[in-house]
Amino acid sequence: MKTTPAAHTSFVLDRQFKASAARVFAAWADPATKLRWSDCHAETTKPEFSMDFRSGGKETYRSALPDGTKLAVDKVFLDIVPEARIVFAYSMAADGHALSASLVTVEFTDTPAGSTLKLTEQLAYLDGHEDLAQRRRGTEEGLDRLLLEVDAL
Repeated sequence: MKTTPAAHTSFVLDRQFKASAARVFAAWADPATKLRWSDCHAETTKPEFSMDFRSGGKETYRSALPDGTKLAVDKVFLDIVPEARIVFAYSMAADGHALSASLVTVEFTDTPAGSTLKLTEQLAYLDGHEDLAQRRRGTEEGLDRLLLEVDAL
């Protein structure tokens, strides 16, 4: 079986919030809130979603796109420091074919105006799949929804 070498890349996103770091962190920790702002395929069928938010805990996401493509995201939380940091690894697959594996670090810092969030994602694209612009845009859109979620209160 011939395989294509993994392709590696990364990106960093920063966001400023009016809300405190504690409030922004809480939006990552609560399963219902997290699904509300992070579901980048809201137009799909109702997703299957579960989250055990603790170090060593897992998160799973399953959905189907309008064209029938079945998406699967499997995540494990590696390190959680309340109100300060979340580190997780996740894999993404479409129709059972592995697309990528990532390590993500999310850092939260209080500021005089509210808080900042810094997200660093390191990706390994598998077997020729590459979608950096789309992945970055999807993550940006999720963070924009997070901003609306936490700053609306």
